[in-house]
Amino acid sequence: MHENTLKTYLVNVLGCQVNQYDAHQIEKLLEGYGLSKVDIADDADVIVIHTCAVTAAAAQKSRQTIRRMQRDNPLAQIAVTGCAAQDELTKIDQEPIIRIPAGADWLQHLAAEFEQLNLPNSDLAESIKTDAFPISNFGDHTRAFLKVQDGCDIGCSFCIIPQLRKQPRDKTIAAAVHEATLLTEKGYRELVVTGVSVGLYGRDSGSSLAELLRHLVEIPEIGRIRLSSLHPGELTNELLDIWASAPNIMPHLHLSLQSGSDAVLHAMRRGYTADEYYAAVERARAALNNPAFTTDVIIGFPGETDTYFEEGYAFCKKVGFSQMHTFTYSPRPKTMAAKMGRQVNGAIATERSARLRELGKEMAMSYHSQFLDQPIDVLVERGKDGVAQGYSPHYIPVEFPTLTAQRGKIVTRRASEATPSGLKA
Repeated sequence: MHENTLKTYLVNVLGCQVNQYDAHQIEKLLEGYGLSKVDIADDADVIVIHTCAVTAAAAQKSRQTIRRMQRDNPLAQIAVTGCAAQDELTKIDQEPIIRIPAGADWLQHLAAEFEQLNLPNSDLAESIKTDAFPISNFGDHTRAFLKVQDGCDIGCSFCIIPQLRKQPRDKTIAAAVHEATLLTEKGYRELVVTGVSVGLYGRDSGSSLAELLRHLVEIPEIGRIRLSSLHPGELTNELLDIWASAPNIMPHLHLSLQSGSDAVLHAMRRGYTADEYYAAVERARAALNNPAFTTDVIIGFPGETDTYFEEGYAFCKKVGFSQMHTFTYSPRPKTMAAKMGRQVNGAIATERSARLRELGKEMAMSYHSQFLDQPIDVLVERGKDGVAQGYSPHYIPVEFPTLTAQRGKIVTRRASEATPSGLKA
C-alpha cells in the first residue's frame, strides 16, 4: 500500500431522515473502500458533507459547514453531496474536490469519484448498480431508518426539493424486505419507513405503500414500524386497513398541513382543502387507536393575511395536533412562490410564529395528559445519570428514573406527569 493512501473518513450530515439514511450509505461505501471512521475533522483524510437545502437557513448552514471543514482540515479530500450540492445553492470560496448533487444514481456517481482517489480498496463502484445499497448498521441507535423511496413531483409552489431530488423512484418490495430483515436481525427494535415522499411509493409500478407494509409486518421478529411524513391524499382506505390490522405499525401519523387556510393552500398548490385534510384525520381516528397527529406549518407564506392566518390558527386548534413544527417561509430559488408578490413582513411572520408555537405547546400538553396514570410501552433510546429516555407508540418522549441499563428494550412504565415536551413516568 502506498504510504500516502487515504485511511480515515468523516461524514457530516445535515437535514432530514432521508439524509440521515443516505449518510449511512456513504459510511458503508467508505468503509467498503477500506477507510476507518473518525469523529474529528482534523483526523479525517476524506470528509463528506451531506447537505440540506429545504430552507434558506438549511442551505446557509450547509455552506457554513463546508467552509468550517475546509478551514479545520485543508489537507482533507472533501466531497459535498445532497440537496445543497448544486453550484447555485452552495457557492463557496474554495471548491471541494468532489461535488455530487442529489438525484437518481447519486451514490453511483459518488462511488465513481471515490475510485479516482488513492484508497486502500478501489473495486466497489462497479458493484453498486442502484441506490438499493442496503444498510444493516445504524451505529448505536435503537431505531433505524428504512428508505424505500426518493424524489417527488407533487409540485408545491414553495418547495425546491423536486428540482433537486428529481422524479420519484422506489426500492423494490423485495429489496425493502431484505433490508428490513437485516436490520431486525441486527437488533433494531423500531424501523421508520421513510422517503422524500413516501406516500408515492408504488405509484408507477402498480404497487402501494400498503402492499409494502403487508410484506414488512410478516418479517419474523420485526419490532415497531413507524411511517414518516404523508400527504393527506395518500392516506387511503387500503393503507388504513393494514395499519389498523397490524399492532406493530405505530399509531402516529406525520400528516403535513403547511396551512389551515384554503386560500393559502391553493397558493401553495398543496392539492387539498382544509376540509379534505380534516376528513383524512377523521378517517384515521376512526380506524386507529387514538392516533397522534404531528405536522408541519409554514407561517408567512406570500399573501397570508391576518384573516388567513387566523383561519389556519383555528384549524390547527380544531385538529388538535400532538406536535407541530412551525417554520417561517423562506423563498427558494426557481420556485413559483419566490416570484409571488405580497411577501409577508418579517416582524409579522415572527409574531404569528410565536402565537402558533404557543398553541402547539397547549395542544401537546392536552394530548400528553390523556396518558396520565396509564401504562405506557417505552422503547428506551438512551440513559444518563439514572434517567432513561425513549418514545411511546404514539411518539411521545418519555423519561423515567432507572438504576439499570435498559437501552434498546421496550419497558412498561406508568405516566406520572405530563409536560408540553413529553411524559415523565
